[in-house]
Amino acid sequence: ANNNLQTTNSSTNTKKTILDKATQESNTICINQGFKTLPLLSMECKYYVTCSGQNSISQTYPCPQNLLFDTSINGCNWDYMVVCPTWSPTVSPTLMPTELEPTISPSNVPTRFPTRRPTKIPTKLPTMEPTRRPTNPPSGKPTMRPTNTRPVYSPVEVQQVQPSSPSDQQSENTRPTPRPTPRPTQTTTATAPPPNIYAWLQSHRRALNQEVFRSYTREGEGYRTAFLAHAMTESITKDACDEFHWEKNSDGDVSCSSDKSSSSGGGGGGGKQGACGDNHYAISNSCGQAGMNYQEFQCMEGEEHMSCNVDRNMILQASTSVVYPNAPPPLTCRPRTVGESFTGYWDVGGGDAQSMFPYENTYGRTNVEGCCYWGRGAIHTKGVCNLGKIDYYLGKRAAEEGRPSRYPTTDFCAFPEAICAAPESREMRWVTSMFEWTERIQSYDDKKGWNYMRKLKEFVDHGLIDFEFLEATSGILTKGCHDPPCVGSGSKINGGWGSGDVHLAEERVKNFQTILIALEAGGEDALLRALIKYFADRQDTMNSQILRSQTPQGQLYPSYRYQHFDFLAALTYIADGGVDNGRYKFYKGEARVPEGVRYGVVNTVMFLAQAYKESIQYDACDENNWQMVNDRFPLSNSCGQLNMSYQDMHCREDEAYMECPVKPSMEQVALTSALWFQAPGPFKCGPRSTFPTTGFWDYDAGREDNEDAYANARGRVDVEGCCWWGRGIIQTRGTCNYGKLNYFLGKRAADEGRTALYPKIDFCDFPQGVCSSDETYGGELQWMVGFFEWTDRIQTYDVDGWNYIEKLQEFTDGGYKDWSFVDAVSGIVNIGCHNPPCKGFGGYPNTAVDPHNKRDRNDTFQRFLNQLQVERNFRPPPQPTPMPSPYPTDEPTPAVPTTNEPTELNPPTESPTITSRPTALQGRPPDEAVNDIETEVVASKARFSELLLMSEHPSGTLWPSYLYTWNGFKSALEKMTTGVGPGEKNFFYIGDGYSDKSLEYGLVNIAAFVAQGVTQSIYYDACDENSWEMVNFRYPISNSCGQEGLSYQEDVCDDDDEDEAGLECEVDPTMEIQGVTHAGWVGAPPPMYCGPRSVGYWDHITGLEVHDPPFQNAGERSDIRGCCWWGRGVLQVRGVCSYGKLNHWLGAKAASENRASIYPDIDFCKNPGAICSDRRAPELRWVTGMFHWVQTVQRSREYDYFPTLKSYVDGGDYTDGSFIGLVNAMLGGNADEISRRTKMFFDALRAFNLITVETNSTGTPIHTYCGVGFNDAGSKCTPCETNYDCAGLELCYADVMACDVPAAAAADEDWDVDVGTNVTMNGNEEGAASISTVGNDTTEGATIVDAAGDAPVALTMPIASTTNYCGSSWGDAASKCVNACPSGTSLECAPGQSCFGDITTCSNNNNYGGQMAASNNYCGVDWSDASTCRSTCPSGTDAECPDNQKCFGDIHC
Repeated sequence: ANNNLQTTNSSTNTKKTILDKATQESNTICINQGFKTLPLLSMECKYYVTCSGQNSISQTYPCPQNLLFDTSINGCNWDYMVVCPTWSPTVSPTLMPTELEPTISPSNVPTRFPTRRPTKIPTKLPTMEPTRRPTNPPSGKPTMRPTNTRPVYSPVEVQQVQPSSPSDQQSENTRPTPRPTPRPTQTTTATAPPPNIYAWLQSHRRALNQEVFRSYTREGEGYRTAFLAHAMTESITKDACDEFHWEKNSDGDVSCSSDKSSSSGGGGGGGKQGACGDNHYAISNSCGQAGMNYQEFQCMEGEEHMSCNVDRNMILQASTSVVYPNAPPPLTCRPRTVGESFTGYWDVGGGDAQSMFPYENTYGRTNVEGCCYWGRGAIHTKGVCNLGKIDYYLGKRAAEEGRPSRYPTTDFCAFPEAICAAPESREMRWVTSMFEWTERIQSYDDKKGWNYMRKLKEFVDHGLIDFEFLEATSGILTKGCHDPPCVGSGSKINGGWGSGDVHLAEERVKNFQTILIALEAGGEDALLRALIKYFADRQDTMNSQILRSQTPQGQLYPSYRYQHFDFLAALTYIADGGVDNGRYKFYKGEARVPEGVRYGVVNTVMFLAQAYKESIQYDACDENNWQMVNDRFPLSNSCGQLNMSYQDMHCREDEAYMECPVKPSMEQVALTSALWFQAPGPFKCGPRSTFPTTGFWDYDAGREDNEDAYANARGRVDVEGCCWWGRGIIQTRGTCNYGKLNYFLGKRAADEGRTALYPKIDFCDFPQGVCSSDETYGGELQWMVGFFEWTDRIQTYDVDGWNYIEKLQEFTDGGYKDWSFVDAVSGIVNIGCHNPPCKGFGGYPNTAVDPHNKRDRNDTFQRFLNQLQVERNFRPPPQPTPMPSPYPTDEPTPAVPTTNEPTELNPPTESPTITSRPTALQGRPPDEAVNDIETEVVASKARFSELLLMSEHPSGTLWPSYLYTWNGFKSALEKMTTGVGPGEKNFFYIGDGYSDKSLEYGLVNIAAFVAQGVTQSIYYDACDENSWEMVNFRYPISNSCGQEGLSYQEDVCDDDDEDEAGLECEVDPTMEIQGVTHAGWVGAPPPMYCGPRSVGYWDHITGLEVHDPPFQNAGERSDIRGCCWWGRGVLQVRGVCSYGKLNHWLGAKAASENRASIYPDIDFCKNPGAICSDRRAPELRWVTGMFHWVQTVQRSREYDYFPTLKSYVDGGDYTDGSFIGLVNAMLGGNADEISRRTKMFFDALRAFNLITVETNSTGTPIHTYCGVGFNDAGSKCTPCETNYDCAGLELCYADVMACDVPAAAAADEDWDVDVGTNVTMNGNEEGAASISTVGNDTTEGATIVDAAGDAPVALTMPIASTTNYCGSSWGDAASKCVNACPSGTSLECAPGQSCFGDITTCSNNNNYGGQMAASNNYCGVDWSDASTCRSTCPSGTDAECPDNQKCFGDIHC
């Protein structure tokens, strides 16, 4: 042990002295200690020993650098959190040297002691978790640090080790670790105005009211009241002016002694037993608590004349007391009498006073005679000396003796309760406390170097982080000296003043921190404390919602690699001192802006969101091999993914000297890789001599295939020099970024004499050190690497007027709504710029890619922002309330919005004929049909994606779906029409292969299928069913069992159907599955999940789950046992029957029964979540939906699906609504779903060019306009070429002829069209356009406008004849023939009317073109606005109106 200790000191002058002390202590430290771990006090707690239980040392260990042994946690802790008692030799038996076990030699001293990692959080936590800074590995040579770098102090209260006795106290001049050199303080110029403390407090009035002047009941509920740090501790938090009973007498032996019980004259055993409880307060606490007696507090020499004389006949009762059930009564004083010679105790359990025998307080008092000098006011001024001084300077005595007096009529000695009960007490309770503070605290000087005012200035100049000053101030206030117990004090000396420990010491420090943050005092340091506190206080949310990784099956678990304490440690370091002397600091916010820390919080949440998608979600440090090239994973992806070349990611010219050189001979192997079954292995790199060429990863075999060279997206077929893949929390990659790491944090910094956080790691020679060195440095290394890149590359981003910090502030101050900011940051993080395509990033001059998982990154940020309650804690300034209009708006009573009444689909007049299902149509499609449909699907890729694969962002904008892609659709269509197939009766219909219109049959079936897919899932970009049903305005967690009153696990197959009887899955109540997707709006419920437990509801206001008490869904379920069968995939397949069919025909069951199976390795009954979480999910979502379409639509027994489809196609009029009307009848849904399904069906026909889009000679589509619906486009007439030319929810619609009619009409002032007249447009051979009207007053074919030959060729607008009309009854519709409803739905009818069919009495001229002209429905924000008749909505639906407007009826313009 001595040899080991000698190595820690290099000074030859002190070595012998230290060694002698250590030797002496080592010989005695373990005597009678048993099996213990103890610090060596002679070595200032830098070493510790383990005792073997035989009075001898078993082992001696060193604490790592900057750590000391902490007895409170039985391990090494930060030096600033440990008070090491001074060691002094004691006379005790010593052990012979032979009894000591041999110690370890310097060569094998462990860098970490075996029982715990030195950087871990102590087992015994303080009130809040202490943060850590990343540490260097313990070594013989300490890391070089500049003199002006201070250690990172915990932003939470310091856990202090209390000495066992006063003799163990350590004096100020024997601190084991000197404080670092303070940073220079900033001085103000001579011209700056002096600070105004009153203006400062006034400007922070709101923060003080919210954070400081709050009182709490025993249950913790707060309400506003009055003052500051010690005042918060003494009085404000309990809203008490008077001191109250807080000390319980735990001396049961004394209080229960037979002597005392017998001397009381009564009480017997009952009194004794009651007095031995834990909830008993001595009535004599009025005399003093914490071992003190207030009436004996004497003034110092020369001030004795100021003290109050004790009046033993005074009778007083406190005005206030603590409030909770059965709480002790207010303090009281009164003289002893014959009837009451002693006082007892207050029994909280019974809620009454017991006085059968004397009951002592901790000072030994058993009466309250003369005990009227308890604490009063904001800081509870107490004792005869302090109250006497108040009277001498502020009270009646001052006035009587001719001195100025604030309260000349108040005798504070005769009536001390005036502080709380006098008419002026609202002011007096503050004034008296401030007087005591100025007289006793501000003037404190121990004459030995500790001066309050000097220490106060040092505290401020050092950044308000040295909490020893706060602890010392607490000692001065409560005990009279800065380091209690005070010299010369004793339990019976001066009323016990100065003895014992500080009451509520930790709470006082915590309250001081609260005030500093509320007042934003300390600038950057206050921001740091607030930022760390924000995320430390949300440790549970961080661990349960943020730092969660996902299994390949979609189940969430606590991340193994990314821990909360590592996050706080790295954040504290990079946000406080930063890197390169503060050049690279994490942005904490704005110190001079109210609640300026909110910017830092949003910056941190943005970092976490990006980190989650890069690494936390996969629990990975190394970059995964995820990019496929022709359905294979190239091994050369280690050279770069997303079309990048990591080794060519060079620094700017002015930073080129930092860049790592590429060494072809370098060999590295990643530590982590993707976890799904047979996923690609870890990345590797090496010279061509080792790996001449590389192939691909065969995920079917689960191994590398290097038989042939296989190139990545950039054509690389080797991995030479490809060691720079992404690592760490945000996947730092490229030679430039690793070079900067080494230059500022790694070995190069240390070699060149700069401060190095990781001096032993050469990130250029060993980039894998980021992931493979966590055993040495702790998990914070992976966080630190990410934080450093964030400060270097993201926070400094300023390109083309787009500045990250400015945009961050705009986003925050704008109410957290501009989600385009998130997409821009995703671009910067992932591919280097805010507006892709990015140039020059990734090693190539014209890299054109989108951020990986762009949509997911945005959704994740929104989820984190909600879960961490950022908007709730930092609300933007409210917008000014608009002035009311001078006159009320009159609305006629008949004006009822047409959309308020639900509409119902009415069946046709004649019931459809039910025919047997055409089983021949379910067989394997002929090759001809497959080839034809494949050609058309490929040709329509662009239109298909643009019109159909669009999802709604929570902001209301449409963008390409992340989950549903054209590639996934095409792959699924191949599997459902060719190859192994889904079974001979279950092929997806794509045409018969021999009819003239076989292709059209297939395309229309696909169009109907995709229209339903958009309605169910694509529009929401959801794979798992969203929890949308509320019960009593709450979202039950048990919605996973079923919504709309359904029970998915009870949805068994039909026993009467021989094709499906008994196919349902067996319900396993122990199954646990976590959904992958959920609704994207802020506050939306999380993904559905199931498991053997009871559950509550999702609180969408707080963003948290509440499980106590359990909460029922609409089906009265309050548990989720066996509830794993919610909807998944493009058609939301749900229920045990549907999943059983999937397994029987497509999954593991088919394979086990030796039948063909598309997915033989997926058991849909045991893992239904595979649809959304399997690696093949992009096609599985489509395949399962197509199979479900076959089962529920193509094979329907109730409807003539195929005959109607063929009749529709053979008729040649694809604008006719008869077929989609049948589909709507089959699938049902609410009005919005029917409307969306109808619209998307026609869009799908446009995508397949069945509804053609004519073009002029330039190839530009004509008659294309923006709108939320076809009719809306015709009313707005905003030209467009593609959907991207339209704003918000609007799309680009073709064949919008209504926009051309007014222009033509303007050419002839006399042109008029009667209501009900139909307008058609015909193109002549010369290219001139003519407009003809059909009606009573016009001549058919009359030419209204002749256009030049180069004018766009007008289209012939197909106006379908129909037999469907609106009315209150069939007879009403047949007699009026006014409003047609071609689609067969009541959506096109006015309120109170329905759509009726088979009305042949109406003329064909009365079609829906005329009906649109005669409509009395108009758009507006309200009825009055709609009465301006600016925009029509003929069908009566809101979808035809602009954003923020609705459709109103009965408007006569």
